[in-house]
Amino acid sequence: MLQPIPFRGPESPLRETVAARIAASTVGPHRYLTLPHLIRLFQEAAIQNTDRLRVSSTDLLASHGLTWVMHRQVIEAERWPTLGEPVNVVTLPTHIERRLITYRDFYLLDQDHTPIIRSTSSWSVMSLDARRIRPIPDEVVERLGELPDPATHLPRPEGKLVAPEHPTGEMKFRVAFSHLDFNNHLTNPAFPELMLEPLGAEFLSAHLPRRADIAYHREARYGDRLTAQTETASGAHSHALYRDGSEVLATMETHWTPL
Repeated sequence: MLQPIPFRGPESPLRETVAARIAASTVGPHRYLTLPHLIRLFQEAAIQNTDRLRVSSTDLLASHGLTWVMHRQVIEAERWPTLGEPVNVVTLPTHIERRLITYRDFYLLDQDHTPIIRSTSSWSVMSLDARRIRPIPDEVVERLGELPDPATHLPRPEGKLVAPEHPTGEMKFRVAFSHLDFNNHLTNPAFPELMLEPLGAEFLSAHLPRRADIAYHREARYGDRLTAQTETASGAHSHALYRDGSEVLATMETHWTPL
């Protein structure tokens, strides 16, 4: 479990701080911020950061026909903010690996500037036309300059997430236009949003996630028929999202705390 400590770092010119207030449209019946809306909040801060650093998807699309795509995100929560609570999101890029993957950390701070949720994520750039991963362009590496001290990074995602072997819940969906982002595929927050649904309203209304580890494997496009499955084992929930019942699009592991 994370220990709430005064937030001191990492200090870096790459760091962005974005103020927000937990809106009514982002909470569930329990009046706490939900996991999918947390991811949306983080992504908005990341967009502001990449815009300022001139390495955004808009910049890369104009110069190289590329856009950012996320591979993995781990979220650890000490507590969840409630409706109307003021918060700050701190985000920054932390590392570039083999010119193919870059890491980005997020911190959600309460009004006392204490981190209540932490998250690390990994990203690559994809050709929007070919839908294939490409090397990170030289100018992106140059614009990010000197990345933060590795000692300040959040722990990187590790291990492989497995799909449920013996599902205890299942729901089916079809990708709607409202699920799409500016890359014309299922937006990142919608993956966990759909994968959580088989847990049911009773469980989701009475529990909050303390850890979520999400792996994005393949895109989903408009009209795709999706199936979400979940399984509970040894206190953890495993989740998967499939296309046409067999092709794995995403996997996730969650751990929960009762309200």
